[in-house]
Amino acid sequence: MDDKGNPRSREKRIKNKKKKSNTRWVVTAFLLSFLISLVLSAATSDTVLDLVPVFASALILIAIIALGIVFDIIGVAVTTADIKPFNSMAARKLKTGQKAVWLVNNAEKVSSFCNDIIGDIAGIVSGATGAAIAANLFTSDKFSHETAFFLTLALTSLISALTVGGKAMGKSVAIKHSTEIVTFSAKVLCGFKK
Repeated sequence: MDDKGNPRSREKRIKNKKKKSNTRWVVTAFLLSFLISLVLSAATSDTVLDLVPVFASALILIAIIALGIVFDIIGVAVTTADIKPFNSMAARKLKTGQKAVWLVNNAEKVSSFCNDIIGDIAGIVSGATGAAIAANLFTSDKFSHETAFFLTLALTSLISALTVGGKAMGKSVAIKHSTEIVTFSAKVLCGFKK
C-alpha cells in the first residue's frame, strides 16, 4: 500500500523537509559569517590601517558601524512588515512585490542574516578596527601616552554609543516605516539579480 495518502506519512515528510532546510540554513549562516568576517577583518587589519591616515581609518570605522545599523533596520523591518501590500504588488506581477513577499515570508532567515550575521560581525569588526586605530595612536609620535590613552577611551566609548544609539533609533524607524524599508530592500535585491 502506498504511504503517500497517509496523513502521518505526509506530516513526517514535511517535518523532514523543514529539518533539512533548517540544517542547510545553519550551514549557510556559518559559511556566510566566516566569509564576511574574513573580508571585513582583512579590510580593517592593522596592516591595512597602517597604510591609510587616521582620518581614513575613522571613515572606514564609521562605514562599518553604519553597515551594522542599516542591516539591523532591514532585519527589524522585515519581521514587523505587513505582507498585504506586498501581496497586492505581487498579484500585479511586480518583481519588487514578489521579492518583498519572499523577504516577509522568510523573515526569520532574513532577520537572522541582517541582525545576527551582518549586524554582529559589524559590531565585532568595528571594535577590532577601533582597537587597531587606538594601537596606531599609541605608537604614533604625535601624541603623548596620556593623550593617546584618553583618545582611546573616547574612541571606544564613541563606537559603543554610535552602535547602540544608532540601532536603538533604527529600530524605531524600522517599525514605523517597515513597508517602505522592505520595498526599498526588495528593489535593491531585484537590481542585484539583474
